[in-house]
Amino acid sequence: MTNTVSQYSSAQQQALYEMMNASSTGVTGTPVGETDGSSPPVYLTPQALMVYCQTRLQGIDSQVQAAMTTQQNTNWEQTEIGNVLSDVASISGGTTNGVTTDPQVVQALELKLENLITQIQQTDPTCSQLQPLEQLHDSVMATGTGAYPPANTSIQGYYGSSPNGTTGAPMGRVPPAGSPTNDSSFSTADLTGFTSTLNNINSSLSSGAEMGMINIQSLMSDRTTAIQLTTSILQSFDDGLSKIADNIGK
Repeated sequence: MTNTVSQYSSAQQQALYEMMNASSTGVTGTPVGETDGSSPPVYLTPQALMVYCQTRLQGIDSQVQAAMTTQQNTNWEQTEIGNVLSDVASISGGTTNGVTTDPQVVQALELKLENLITQIQQTDPTCSQLQPLEQLHDSVMATGTGAYPPANTSIQGYYGSSPNGTTGAPMGRVPPAGSPTNDSSFSTADLTGFTSTLNNINSSLSSGAEMGMINIQSLMSDRTTAIQLTTSILQSFDDGLSKIADNIGK
Protein backbone atom coordinates (compact mmCIF):
# COMPACT_ATOMS: atom_id res chain seq x y z
CA MET A 1 0.00 0.00 0.00
CA THR A 2 1.37 3.46 -0.92
CA ASN A 3 1.76 5.69 2.11
CA THR A 4 0.42 9.05 0.96
CA VAL A 5 1.25 10.66 4.31
CA SER A 6 4.97 10.24 3.70
CA GLN A 7 4.69 12.51 0.64
CA TYR A 8 4.14 15.57 2.83
CA SER A 9 6.36 17.38 5.28
CA SER A 10 5.50 17.47 8.97
CA ALA A 11 4.19 21.02 8.64
CA GLN A 12 2.05 20.06 5.67
CA GLN A 13 0.69 17.01 7.51
CA GLN A 14 -0.18 19.24 10.48
CA ALA A 15 -1.96 21.76 8.24
CA LEU A 16 -3.84 19.01 6.44
CA TYR A 17 -4.89 17.46 9.72
CA GLU A 18 -6.19 20.76 11.03
CA MET A 19 -8.14 21.31 7.82
CA MET A 20 -9.60 17.77 8.04
CA ASN A 21 -10.56 18.31 11.66
CA ALA A 22 -12.16 21.67 10.96
CA SER A 23 -14.09 20.34 7.98
CA SER A 24 -15.34 17.29 9.89
CA THR A 25 -16.37 19.08 13.09
CA GLY A 26 -17.33 22.51 11.76
CA VAL A 27 -16.16 24.05 15.02
CA THR A 28 -12.98 25.38 16.49
CA GLY A 29 -11.38 24.48 19.77
CA THR A 30 -9.73 21.43 21.20
CA PRO A 31 -10.89 18.20 19.48
CA VAL A 32 -11.64 15.13 21.53
CA GLY A 33 -8.49 13.22 22.39
CA GLU A 34 -6.15 16.24 22.15
CA THR A 35 -4.62 18.47 24.78
CA ASP A 36 -4.77 21.48 22.43
CA GLY A 37 -5.49 22.19 18.77
CA SER A 38 -1.87 21.90 17.61
CA SER A 39 -1.36 18.14 17.27
CA PRO A 40 -3.37 15.16 16.05
CA PRO A 41 -4.05 12.43 18.63
CA VAL A 42 -1.02 10.15 18.87
CA TYR A 43 -3.22 7.11 18.50
CA LEU A 44 -4.37 8.24 15.03
CA THR A 45 -0.94 8.56 13.43
CA PRO A 46 0.15 5.96 10.86
CA GLN A 47 3.16 5.16 13.04
CA ALA A 48 0.94 4.43 16.05
CA LEU A 49 -1.33 2.25 13.95
CA MET A 50 1.63 0.25 12.65
CA VAL A 51 2.92 -0.24 16.21
CA TYR A 52 -0.53 -1.45 17.22
CA CYS A 53 -0.64 -3.90 14.33
CA GLN A 54 2.86 -5.19 15.03
CA THR A 55 2.15 -5.66 18.74
CA ARG A 56 -1.14 -7.41 18.02
CA LEU A 57 0.47 -9.76 15.49
CA GLN A 58 3.31 -10.62 17.88
CA GLY A 59 0.82 -11.55 20.57
CA ILE A 60 -1.20 -13.73 18.20
CA ASP A 61 1.89 -15.36 16.72
CA SER A 62 3.17 -16.36 20.16
CA GLN A 63 -0.18 -18.01 20.87
CA VAL A 64 -0.09 -19.82 17.52
CA GLN A 65 3.43 -21.05 18.21
CA ALA A 66 2.40 -22.41 21.60
CA ALA A 67 -0.66 -24.10 20.08
CA MET A 68 1.43 -25.68 17.32
CA THR A 69 3.92 -27.00 19.89
CA THR A 70 1.02 -28.59 21.77
CA GLN A 71 -0.20 -30.19 18.53
CA GLN A 72 3.24 -31.62 17.81
CA ASN A 73 3.50 -33.04 21.32
CA THR A 74 0.06 -34.61 21.00
CA ASN A 75 0.93 -36.22 17.66
CA TRP A 76 4.09 -37.71 19.16
CA GLU A 77 2.23 -38.97 22.24
CA GLN A 78 -0.41 -40.66 20.09
CA THR A 79 2.30 -42.35 18.03
CA GLU A 80 4.05 -43.66 21.14
CA ILE A 81 0.79 -44.90 22.66
CA GLY A 82 0.09 -46.64 19.36
CA ASN A 83 3.43 -48.42 19.77
CA VAL A 84 2.45 -49.56 23.26
CA LEU A 85 -0.86 -50.82 21.87
CA SER A 86 1.07 -52.83 19.29
CA ASP A 87 3.17 -54.38 22.06
CA VAL A 88 0.06 -55.30 24.04
CA ALA A 89 -1.46 -56.89 20.94
CA SER A 90 1.74 -58.85 20.38
CA ILE A 91 1.71 -60.07 23.98
CA SER A 92 -1.94 -61.10 23.60
CA GLY A 93 -1.07 -63.13 20.53
CA GLY A 94 1.65 -65.00 22.42
CA THR A 95 -0.33 -66.13 25.44
CA THR A 96 -0.51 -69.75 26.50
CA ASN A 97 -3.97 -70.77 27.68
CA GLY A 98 -4.83 -67.09 27.92
CA VAL A 99 -1.92 -66.17 30.15
CA THR A 100 1.50 -64.59 29.59
CA THR A 101 3.96 -65.88 32.17
CA ASP A 102 7.28 -64.61 30.79
CA PRO A 103 8.69 -62.15 33.39
CA GLN A 104 10.85 -60.45 30.75
CA VAL A 105 7.81 -59.71 28.58
CA VAL A 106 5.95 -58.35 31.59
CA GLN A 107 8.87 -56.19 32.68
CA ALA A 108 9.39 -54.88 29.14
CA LEU A 109 5.83 -53.50 29.03
CA GLU A 110 6.22 -51.91 32.45
CA LEU A 111 9.49 -50.30 31.42
CA LYS A 112 8.07 -49.02 28.13
CA LEU A 113 5.22 -47.28 29.94
CA GLU A 114 7.57 -45.74 32.48
CA ASN A 115 9.92 -44.44 29.77
CA LEU A 116 6.98 -42.93 27.89
CA ILE A 117 5.70 -41.21 31.03
CA THR A 118 9.19 -39.86 31.79
CA GLN A 119 9.46 -38.36 28.29
CA ILE A 120 6.03 -36.75 28.55
CA GLN A 121 6.91 -35.32 31.97
CA GLN A 122 9.93 -33.63 30.35
CA THR A 123 8.44 -32.46 27.04
CA ASP A 124 4.75 -31.92 27.85
CA PRO A 125 4.27 -31.74 31.63
CA THR A 126 0.75 -30.28 31.26
CA CYS A 127 -0.45 -33.21 29.12
CA SER A 128 -4.03 -34.00 30.12
CA GLN A 129 -3.41 -37.75 29.82
CA LEU A 130 -0.30 -37.92 31.96
CA GLN A 131 -2.17 -39.00 35.09
CA PRO A 132 -4.20 -41.72 33.29
CA LEU A 133 -0.94 -43.09 31.91
CA GLU A 134 0.56 -43.15 35.40
CA GLN A 135 -2.51 -44.97 36.69
CA LEU A 136 -2.23 -47.49 33.86
CA HIS A 137 1.44 -48.01 34.66
CA ASP A 138 0.59 -48.72 38.30
CA SER A 139 -2.09 -51.21 37.26
CA VAL A 140 0.34 -52.98 34.95
CA MET A 141 2.99 -53.06 37.68
CA ALA A 142 0.55 -54.35 40.30
CA THR A 143 -0.69 -57.08 37.97
CA GLY A 144 2.80 -57.93 36.74
CA THR A 145 6.04 -57.86 38.67
CA GLY A 146 5.09 -55.57 41.53
CA ALA A 147 7.43 -52.91 42.91
CA TYR A 148 11.12 -53.49 42.29
CA PRO A 149 13.74 -53.32 45.04
CA PRO A 150 15.11 -49.76 45.51
CA ALA A 151 18.46 -50.86 44.07
CA ASN A 152 16.87 -51.40 40.66
CA THR A 153 17.28 -48.26 38.55
CA SER A 154 14.94 -49.19 35.67
CA ILE A 155 11.53 -49.46 37.29
CA GLN A 156 11.14 -48.46 40.93
CA GLY A 157 7.53 -48.71 41.96
CA TYR A 158 4.21 -46.92 41.74
CA TYR A 159 3.34 -43.33 40.83
CA GLY A 160 0.21 -43.21 42.96
CA SER A 161 1.97 -43.88 46.25
CA SER A 162 5.16 -41.93 45.49
CA PRO A 163 6.12 -39.25 48.03
CA ASN A 164 4.67 -35.82 47.27
CA GLY A 165 6.90 -33.83 44.95
CA THR A 166 8.64 -36.89 43.53
CA THR A 167 9.50 -36.56 39.85
CA GLY A 168 11.06 -39.00 37.42
CA ALA A 169 10.96 -42.70 38.28
CA PRO A 170 8.00 -43.80 40.46
CA MET A 171 9.07 -44.50 44.04
CA GLY A 172 5.86 -45.69 45.68
CA ARG A 173 5.83 -49.10 47.34
CA VAL A 174 2.06 -49.45 47.77
CA PRO A 175 0.06 -50.78 44.77
CA PRO A 176 -3.31 -49.30 43.77
CA ALA A 177 -6.22 -50.32 45.97
CA GLY A 178 -7.96 -53.47 44.79
CA SER A 179 -5.10 -54.57 42.56
CA PRO A 180 -4.62 -58.31 42.00
CA THR A 181 -1.61 -60.03 43.50
CA ASN A 182 1.47 -59.56 41.35
CA ASP A 183 2.61 -62.84 39.80
CA SER A 184 4.75 -61.67 36.84
CA SER A 185 2.00 -62.62 34.41
CA PHE A 186 -0.79 -61.05 32.35
CA SER A 187 -4.08 -62.75 31.63
CA THR A 188 -6.14 -62.10 28.53
CA ALA A 189 -8.54 -60.07 30.67
CA ASP A 190 -5.62 -57.96 31.95
CA LEU A 191 -4.41 -57.26 28.43
CA THR A 192 -7.91 -56.41 27.24
CA GLY A 193 -8.20 -53.89 30.06
CA PHE A 194 -4.83 -52.35 29.17
CA THR A 195 -5.90 -52.04 25.53
CA SER A 196 -9.18 -50.36 26.47
CA THR A 197 -7.42 -47.83 28.69
CA LEU A 198 -4.83 -47.01 26.03
CA ASN A 199 -7.56 -46.54 23.41
CA ASN A 200 -9.43 -44.18 25.75
CA ILE A 201 -6.25 -42.16 26.32
CA ASN A 202 -5.62 -41.91 22.59
CA SER A 203 -9.23 -40.88 22.00
CA SER A 204 -8.93 -38.10 24.57
CA LEU A 205 -5.72 -36.88 22.95
CA SER A 206 -7.46 -36.84 19.56
CA SER A 207 -10.32 -34.75 20.96
CA GLY A 208 -7.83 -32.32 22.46
CA ALA A 209 -5.99 -32.07 19.14
CA GLU A 210 -9.24 -31.24 17.34
CA MET A 211 -10.00 -28.46 19.81
CA GLY A 212 -6.43 -27.24 19.38
CA MET A 213 -6.88 -26.95 15.61
CA ILE A 214 -10.08 -24.97 16.11
CA ASN A 215 -8.15 -22.62 18.39
CA ILE A 216 -5.40 -22.20 15.80
CA GLN A 217 -7.98 -21.41 13.11
CA SER A 218 -9.52 -18.78 15.39
CA LEU A 219 -6.11 -17.21 16.05
CA MET A 220 -5.33 -17.07 12.32
CA SER A 221 -8.67 -15.37 11.76
CA ASP A 222 -7.79 -12.81 14.46
CA ARG A 223 -4.45 -12.24 12.73
CA THR A 224 -6.12 -11.54 9.39
CA THR A 225 -8.63 -9.21 11.04
CA ALA A 226 -5.86 -7.17 12.70
CA ILE A 227 -4.07 -6.71 9.37
CA GLN A 228 -7.26 -5.81 7.52
CA LEU A 229 -8.35 -3.34 10.20
CA THR A 230 -5.00 -1.54 10.23
CA THR A 231 -4.83 -1.47 6.43
CA SER A 232 -8.35 -0.08 6.19
CA ILE A 233 -7.71 2.72 8.71
CA LEU A 234 -4.42 3.69 7.05
CA GLN A 235 -6.06 3.72 3.64
CA SER A 236 -8.85 5.97 4.91
CA PHE A 237 -6.30 8.26 6.51
CA ASP A 238 -4.28 8.46 3.28
CA ASP A 239 -7.39 9.02 1.15
CA GLY A 240 -8.51 11.90 3.37
CA LEU A 241 -5.15 13.66 3.18
CA SER A 242 -4.98 13.14 -0.56
CA LYS A 243 -8.39 14.72 -1.14
CA ILE A 244 -7.55 17.76 0.98
CA ALA A 245 -4.17 18.10 -0.69
CA ASP A 246 -5.87 18.09 -4.09
CA ASN A 247 -8.16 20.94 -3.00
CA ILE A 248 -5.39 23.15 -1.63
CA GLY A 249 -4.90 26.17 -3.86
CA LYS A 250 -8.12 25.70 -5.82
